[in-house]
Amino acid sequence: MRRRALLSLGLTAATAGCLGPAFGFGSDCPRGASLRLRPTTDADTAEGASDRIDTLSPPEREAIAAALDGDEPTMWLPESASEPFTSSTYFASDGTYYAVETPLVTTVDRIGYGVKLDAGPDVDTSGRAVAFDDLREIDRLALFALLGYPNSREMEKFERARAISIGGTLVFPDDETQARSELAPDPAYDVIRIGAHDFRFQLVETRDAVVETRRVDVESVATSASELAAIVYDRYGIDLDERVLSAEQREIIETAIDEGYDECAPYTDAYADLQSMLGGTDFDDDGERVDYANYRDRWYFVQLSEYVA
Repeated sequence: MRRRALLSLGLTAATAGCLGPAFGFGSDCPRGASLRLRPTTDADTAEGASDRIDTLSPPEREAIAAALDGDEPTMWLPESASEPFTSSTYFASDGTYYAVETPLVTTVDRIGYGVKLDAGPDVDTSGRAVAFDDLREIDRLALFALLGYPNSREMEKFERARAISIGGTLVFPDDETQARSELAPDPAYDVIRIGAHDFRFQLVETRDAVVETRRVDVESVATSASELAAIVYDRYGIDLDERVLSAEQREIIETAIDEGYDECAPYTDAYADLQSMLGGTDFDDDGERVDYANYRDRWYFVQLSEYVA
């Protein structure tokens, strides 16, 4: 999956490794594993597996609305950019849950523009300035694609950041569209205000680019949280009640439910087999991650990790 631009703006830290909750520096466990099973309800599962449509970026919201009205909306973006609707598997509105697919319709070779957007206390933000909302629609669409269609949750993280640097490709689907742009090839502005940040906007190079046009298909998949949860459990869950578990494995599971289970490598056969069991589902040939496990007729959210000192 292509990485969303704003998701790469998180905190950066230099680490020698990751430590689990039971082990630390100075322990005799250089490598270990952690298993937590947290009880979940259908409502919690549905909320965790979906984003509200009203939290999506404006281009995504508009495309879904058009699709629900019976249109066949399309969105264009650089081939190198994050596809829209990658923030979640399902999307919710007024108690109905939807799946969104974006099949590729066409591609076209275009000239793209390498862009740098920098904000922070040491960035010069003098010059011709414009608020993002005051840009022409075509430029807003191009920037949304460059930024990875950030939803409201990602924008909140974005607002809290002290210094930000973003790079990407600004590109338009055809000459007629590009002729309406005020950002390329000759920028009318030096600074773009996005939320609380003033960004120095620079075109640093021209580059070959491919523009994808993708159709937005929307399908209703559930009309209640319990219906969506059943779909999620089927796709991303495993039923431990259907597996033959040893007494040792049941003890591991019940410890993981009560307080969390940690084991130092080399792992016991009981834990290694259980870890393998929780490592993938049989949903398709490639396997899906396991996010949920059913044990004694109750569903749990699975947190499975390995770490080194």
